Amino acid sequence: MKQVWKTKTMRVAAIIAMALVAVYVFLIFSRTSDSDLDYNRSRNFLTGDTLYCTILIDNKLNPGNPALKFATDLIRQFSSNNHCLVEVTVEKSSLRNWEDLTDRLTDVIIFNSRTDSIPDVFKDYLVTSSAIEKDYVCAMRYDDDAIIDNINFWISHVKPTSDYKKLYAKLHQRENSQIYALPMTRYSISPFDDLTKKYSATIGWDWRLVSALMYKESGFNMGIVSSMGAVGLMQVLQSVANSMGVENIYDPEQNIRAGCKILGRTYNKYISSGMDEENAILFTLASYNAGEGRIQQCQKVARAEGKDPNNWEDVASVIPLMANGYNNNGVKVSPFRGGAQTMNYPERVMGQYEIYKKTVEE
Repeated sequence: MKQVWKTKTMRVAAIIAMALVAVYVFLIFSRTSDSDLDYNRSRNFLTGDTLYCTILIDNKLNPGNPALKFATDLIRQFSSNNHCLVEVTVEKSSLRNWEDLTDRLTDVIIFNSRTDSIPDVFKDYLVTSSAIEKDYVCAMRYDDDAIIDNINFWISHVKPTSDYKKLYAKLHQRENSQIYALPMTRYSISPFDDLTKKYSATIGWDWRLVSALMYKESGFNMGIVSSMGAVGLMQVLQSVANSMGVENIYDPEQNIRAGCKILGRTYNKYISSGMDEENAILFTLASYNAGEGRIQQCQKVARAEGKDPNNWEDVASVIPLMANGYNNNGVKVSPFRGGAQTMNYPERVMGQYEIYKKTVEE
C-alpha cells in the first residue's frame, strides 16, 4: 500500500479528490444566506410563544437617532428566527416599566444602558444581555432561562452576519433630507409606500400627496420627535394618537394610519362646509401644520378684513397681521408666532407633490 501512495498518479488523484470535496462543501454553505442561519440551535423554547417587550426612550431621543427603528427591525427578525410573536410597546422610562418586568407583565425591556439603568431595588432580580446595538441592551428576569438563553444565543449569532451589518449601516448613515427630495425610483418614493398607498386610499387622496406631506413632516424618518412632541413619519401628537386608539405611535403603520385619519377628518369638514376641493386640500394641509383651531382664527381674521374665509390665498394673506395678535372689527385672536411657516406650508407640500406626480407612476 505504501508503494501505491508513492506513485505520482495516485498522489495527484488524491489531491484532486480532496479539492473537489472542499469545493462541494464551500458551495453548499455559500448558498445559505445569513438570514437562513439556524438560530434555533438553542433549545427552541420560544417557538409558538408570545413575548411582551417594552422599548424605553428618554428625552435624549433626537430626530437623527435611528436606534428605535433599528431595534424594532431587529425584534421583527428575532421573532421570525425564533418562530415566536413579540408584542412591542414604546414608552418613556419610568419605575413602573421595571415593576412590570419583575411582576411578569413584561418579558423583556430594551433600554439605553448609557442614559438609563436598572433601578437598584430590582437589580437582584434582573439580568442584561450583551449589547444589541451600541449601548442598547435587553433586561430580563434571572429565572427566565429560556428567554435569556435564546436572546443571548441569537444576539451572538446575528451580529456577525452581513444582514445585521447591512441593516446597521442603512439605518445609521447620517440622515440627509436631500436623499428623499426626489423619489427612490420611477415607482417608489419611500420605504413606506405600501402603507402610504393603503391608508391614502381610505381617505380618497393620492398616495403621492400623502408622501409629499410625510416628506415635509419627517423626511421619512420614523424616529423623529419634534420640540412640540409630535412623533414619527406623520408627526402625530401622542394626545391625538391616544384619542384614536393608537397603541404604538412609533410603529410606521399605526403612525401613517393616524395621520391619514387626521387628514381625512379635517378634509371632510371643509368639504361639508361647502368649500371647493382645491381649497379644502390647502386648508387641510394648513390645519395639519398649525391645528384646526388656529386656522379657524385665520378665517375669522380674513372675514374681518373683508376677504373670503374659504379661499386659502385670501386667508394666507392675513396671517402676517396675526403675528403679534389681532384685535379689530370685533375679532380678537392671540399672537400667531409660527404664521410664516403655516403660510408657506401648503405650497411647499403641493410643490413636492408636483415633483412626485411628474416622476413617479400613480
